[in-house]
Amino acid sequence: MLSIDWKLWRTYLPKTSARSMTIRMLGRVSALKELFRAKGGDQFPSEFLTGEVESLQTGEEQSKPEADLIQLEDEKMEDAKMEDAKDAPISGSSSLVGLNDASDEFFDVPEPTKGEQERPQDKKQEKEDEEEEEEEEEEEEESSFVPKLSTAADFVKKLHGLTTQKKGYVELQDASGDSAISNCYGSTLLKDLTGNAACSWAASDPSLFLVRGPNYLKDNQKNKAKGTMMEMVGADWLQSDKREDDLAGRPGGVVQKYAAQDGPEFFFVINIQVPGTTTYNLSLYYMTKTPLEESVLLERFVNGDDAFRNSRFKLIPYISQGSWLVKQSVGRKACLVGQALEVNYFRGKNYLELDIDVGSSTVARGVVNLVLGYLNNLIVEMAFLIQANTEDELPEVLLGTCKLTHMDTAKAVSVDSINNE
Repeated sequence: MLSIDWKLWRTYLPKTSARSMTIRMLGRVSALKELFRAKGGDQFPSEFLTGEVESLQTGEEQSKPEADLIQLEDEKMEDAKMEDAKDAPISGSSSLVGLNDASDEFFDVPEPTKGEQERPQDKKQEKEDEEEEEEEEEEEEESSFVPKLSTAADFVKKLHGLTTQKKGYVELQDASGDSAISNCYGSTLLKDLTGNAACSWAASDPSLFLVRGPNYLKDNQKNKAKGTMMEMVGADWLQSDKREDDLAGRPGGVVQKYAAQDGPEFFFVINIQVPGTTTYNLSLYYMTKTPLEESVLLERFVNGDDAFRNSRFKLIPYISQGSWLVKQSVGRKACLVGQALEVNYFRGKNYLELDIDVGSSTVARGVVNLVLGYLNNLIVEMAFLIQANTEDELPEVLLGTCKLTHMDTAKAVSVDSINNE
């Protein structure tokens, strides 16, 4: 049943718009009936299929009075549509009838930012969207005297196409290699450089982030980062019934395997702890073979006290794909993590781990809980660095970057399952 009251719209929409939009919505309902008939089978309870939908499902014909009534309604709407189209053609920019099917997808407000690099794939997608809109506007002009009820078949076809794409996407994920995931600390999250697999990590493009330039103290100028000090080598996505600290120091993990070999590798581990009934840990592992002494600022940070570390460690967040609400809540501004959240530092033989307790700040906890609600639909990118405050420490260099694609709390690995192996 479709019940629409246009009284409240009369002061906002022309008469033609109301009628045209009604026809368009009836087209959507007709499409859903076609979808139910084509794919419903026995999986939909009978109480969900009432009226005409149920008759289509069972193959029964409508009664003659009902059929005559529907035919009469269709003829009235068609006559009204043709009359309105002759009197006042409607453009897509002046009314809701101009909305095309592409607008049903989620729309993110663009974020033009000074110094932000526009990706080639974004330009390509924007160009394709504009071409599709132009084609659809031309089609609407050509068929301005024909009711839009005929678009039901096209709508069903699109739904079938989306279903096929989704199925192929899931199959790609399943085939992408669960064998690449092992139950040891430092490798419980899938690495996927293509960015196609859900619940996976990769390194972000450093140029997406701005850092202080060589003359920042004089001109306050920030430049695009050109590289990172360390390489991202692993990530963990864990769940537990309590807070998990010092993951890098646990036996069997990636860090301890290198420590046993007595090599030159040094690890910088960032462990983000999300509290709740179930505690989630997102741990990012960065490694360098370059001696710490060659980077004065990094060496001071690793061997310094907690007060110095809290005053220098910075995070730059970036939601590259996802809801506008989440993008606005997270932002892109660099922040000193130790000034806002409680950070516990663990120094080992070949590593320094930062355990960041998100629950130590009410604001941060609220933002993270919001992000968790949209997590499956987000691509989250982050960069970490040590803030440069003096001329000899400039320009700033990123410690490392990270890109997390469509994370899923249901796929977090239990800490107990790792400890029991």
